Amino acid sequence: MGKSLGYLRTTCATALAAVLGACANLPPLNEDTAQAARPCRAFFAQLDDRIAAAGVGDAGYARIPGYPYLRADRFLASFAHEVADGRAFDAWVDGLRLRDLEARRAELRNLGAADADALLARSAACGAELAQLELASPARRADLRARVRVPDDYAWTARVLGFYPAAVPFLNLGIRRYHAAVRRDYARPLATLDSPGPLMVWVPARTADTADDADGALAAAPRDALGIPQLDAQVWRRLVERHAPVWWIETGGDYDRPGAPRWDRHGRPGVDPAHPVVYYRTDYTRLGKAVLPTLSYIVWFSERPPQKTLDPYAGALDGLIWRVVLDPWGQPLVYDSIHPCGCYRYFFPAQALQRQAQGGFWQEPVLFPQADVPPPPLALRIQSQTHALRRVVAAAQAQGERRHYVLQPYAALLTLPHEAGSRSLFGPDGLVAGTERGERWWLWVAGVPEPGAMRQWGRHATAFVGRSHFDDVRFLEQQFAVPEWAR
Repeated sequence: MGKSLGYLRTTCATALAAVLGACANLPPLNEDTAQAARPCRAFFAQLDDRIAAAGVGDAGYARIPGYPYLRADRFLASFAHEVADGRAFDAWVDGLRLRDLEARRAELRNLGAADADALLARSAACGAELAQLELASPARRADLRARVRVPDDYAWTARVLGFYPAAVPFLNLGIRRYHAAVRRDYARPLATLDSPGPLMVWVPARTADTADDADGALAAAPRDALGIPQLDAQVWRRLVERHAPVWWIETGGDYDRPGAPRWDRHGRPGVDPAHPVVYYRTDYTRLGKAVLPTLSYIVWFSERPPQKTLDPYAGALDGLIWRVVLDPWGQPLVYDSIHPCGCYRYFFPAQALQRQAQGGFWQEPVLFPQADVPPPPLALRIQSQTHALRRVVAAAQAQGERRHYVLQPYAALLTLPHEAGSRSLFGPDGLVAGTERGERWWLWVAGVPEPGAMRQWGRHATAFVGRSHFDDVRFLEQQFAVPEWAR
């Protein structure tokens, strides 16, 4: 039932977006402007029809009804009611256009179009032209600000049909039991943690000179009109490599070996351990008046193997996401983590921050399993089979056979090799097909489509009680008081 509700929700949302995009009640333009915009409008309509018919739409960014050349994430959507006309509005629209082009780059490659590069170039040109033509209108600018939002990843229909209020006490009970078990494990001395096989120490293969002053480059970086630091690719890469963690993995079988996701000849997802890859994303979040860079690292495993008969948490693909939030001077401020299903969220403050009261009957609390974390570089102790994060320690403490992993951009997951050319790891609904878990048969009442399944960045609902997303733009303020420097 959870799967069918999730599919229905996605299908209806896609159909609604298509209808709204085609015939949204946009403020009228003068006839000359409308006439000039028609060729590019027709181009986007035809291109989006092809993408939808082929089933290669990307779900990482939200489409904006009526504006097919713009897409949003929660970060940019948070500026919608703050950007007045002028430089701030222009910088905001540029960001929305770049996100559309990022998504289209993957969609066009997966479409298998021979003229994909030409179509992407025309998408860029038409997007710039339409932004200049249409958004010169004050009414259109106001309309755009009102329309930019990212829908949450909860299905209210599932919560209604599942009598969600009656389910919350049982969900809370399971959450408290899980948190207690994690705290007991973290209370054990590090030396007593068990491993069914050898401990493997996976360290990043570095290509940039991380001795360079990347932190200084961040502190000195110019800000655009939205206050976003303008970092070039070289600075980002140095920051990514500087803060890349060591993965200290209990290795009981091939299912504990990190690798590159792939599609097998039967269309099933798997991982190639012969290519140990960790994927990274560079983003921003907000804290008070500050815009802070974030670095996220995603490691994949072939499966979470069953630990008992009919294990409801077992299934194809598993992994861990580790995020580093940097302060304005390039130092780690907060770490947090989830699994690619959006489950098991942990927080690890790197600096002294005042905790906010959180949780309650109607909102699931996140877990702070470890009182202190050491200065970087860090090692993450990963449990065999479950791939749970068991400890955050200094990299020098990680002992075992050392091997190297390669850092690759997260965008590589959107165009994996496939017999038909390329295919995204994620479907148009943001989920990885074939990674369903048995837990969905009772957790669907929480309103999370396909609970336990692997999902795309931007689609990680992280709470079964209440609502929360891993990319909530104010997630730091949900847990901590705003420090003086960000006010």
